[in-house]
Amino acid sequence: MRRPLTVAAAAFALVATGALVAPSPASAHWSCGRAAPPDLDTTGGHHTVFTANLRVGSSLRCLDVGDVYMSESLDYHCYALDINGLDTWTYVVSVQTKARGWIRDDGLNDNGSRVWCPGQTQV
Repeated sequence: MRRPLTVAAAAFALVATGALVAPSPASAHWSCGRAAPPDLDTTGGHHTVFTANLRVGSSLRCLDVGDVYMSESLDYHCYALDINGLDTWTYVVSVQTKARGWIRDDGLNDNGSRVWCPGQTQV
């Protein structure tokens, strides 16, 4: 007879298989103008798929502070949700220009960071 999985066992199974686990949508985001999140992502080979706007938070509502071009290599820090919990955003730093900010993940060659930013603003 099979025993039912507990919530903890199910969460462990997701983490063990490499599935992405994060807080519930619409529960957190990176507010406009907050200090940069920690640099937790050690992966490389990142760039945009088109000229992308850098923003001061994880939302189109946040101020646009510049552009990043496809030719620039990017250092990822971590990702956050937008304020509606719909889209994911990655905090990036351009290796060439040192420009920094948030880019929506659909503008990145690999759909952004897989490392969750701790300390997001709760809605």
